[in-house]
Amino acid sequence: MSEKKETVWASLREICDETRTVADETGRKVKKTACFSTMKALLEGAFHLVEYFEKLHREGEVFRSNSADMFRFSLATGEMQKREPAKKEKEMGRTEDETAAADVLLAAGPVEINEFLAPELVECIKEGTTAEELPFTVETDRYFMAVFLFEYFFHTGSPFEGKKMVNRCFLSPLEKEVFRAEQGQFCMDLGENENTPVKGIQDKLIHYWEEYPDILKKMFQRAFMDGGTLCELRPTEVDWKQTLVRLMMDYQVCGCGFQGFSNRLRPKENGTLLCPVCGKTYYVLSDGMNRILLAEGVKLYACQTGRDAFDKDTVTAVVAENRQKKGLYGIKNVSKGVWRGLFPDGSTREIKEGQGIPIWNGMQVRFETGEEWSLRLMQKAAPEEERQDIESR
Repeated sequence: MSEKKETVWASLREICDETRTVADETGRKVKKTACFSTMKALLEGAFHLVEYFEKLHREGEVFRSNSADMFRFSLATGEMQKREPAKKEKEMGRTEDETAAADVLLAAGPVEINEFLAPELVECIKEGTTAEELPFTVETDRYFMAVFLFEYFFHTGSPFEGKKMVNRCFLSPLEKEVFRAEQGQFCMDLGENENTPVKGIQDKLIHYWEEYPDILKKMFQRAFMDGGTLCELRPTEVDWKQTLVRLMMDYQVCGCGFQGFSNRLRPKENGTLLCPVCGKTYYVLSDGMNRILLAEGVKLYACQTGRDAFDKDTVTAVVAENRQKKGLYGIKNVSKGVWRGLFPDGSTREIKEGQGIPIWNGMQVRFETGEEWSLRLMQKAAPEEERQDIESR
């Protein structure tokens, strides 16, 4: 019987550095890689963080801290842990010494002078408000969450840390954060050159920013517009969950070994997308705003075809080859829901569990929610052979 592998946990700081310091068998400290095993694990971790804040706010509570070190993530699965308040340590079977140590840790830093403080809290500190009196709100939590996710995805520091701040000398952490709160400019603000990332210092940010789709970039641009001072523009927990689910559905794993978001697939003039490694074709099914990529072996989930917009784990459909007709692919319904689809012969039929609809140019399907999805190729730009092939499906 194989031994169960120990779960490796990493803090935000370790995720940003992509390294963690551990003790080896001799007690000597050594550095090890701290990277998520898969993109799915990374996105799951972000989703768990957002769910934590959603639950907290639903219960009428707020975080009342700006300490990012209170969260840890499993590098294998994205599972998240949060340090329990010291008052719960005894209930968890901790000794008095361990509980006292936890009390000291929490008392030492529930509120620090750092980039996670919303601008309105920085102004309060500047005016002399004590840590105990700081007016933490749902909106300050959403600012904290946006900064945390920015550093989490792009392995970098503050979203306002560009050449405008890097080239400036600050005498104290408070002076730096007051400057950020009053004059801060998002370092990835489109059309602005005053505070762009500094090559050689922020290479990770520059690299990872190009790796992610625009839907994620736009969330951060929205969160930090006007220095993040516009509370009403800060993305909510639902906004983040919707974006993260879309990213999960957009990420493609091809049988050839290629892995990446759809922005790395090669677009063709007829509207299809190709794997950049093996040339596998992805057909685009769209409802006018969103899209689902269809290719052999692709799975569809309840968040795409069902009634739960956040169920990213339940498989509801698979793209498979027709057993009787080699080379003909379709979407097979493996859910309990009933769909309606337009077939090549012009008929409209119900598609129940175990049944399917062929993938063809002009296909239309209504999943369980009733939204109409369709596939349309730009025929005039497609080669003659490909047109005949897709029209015959």
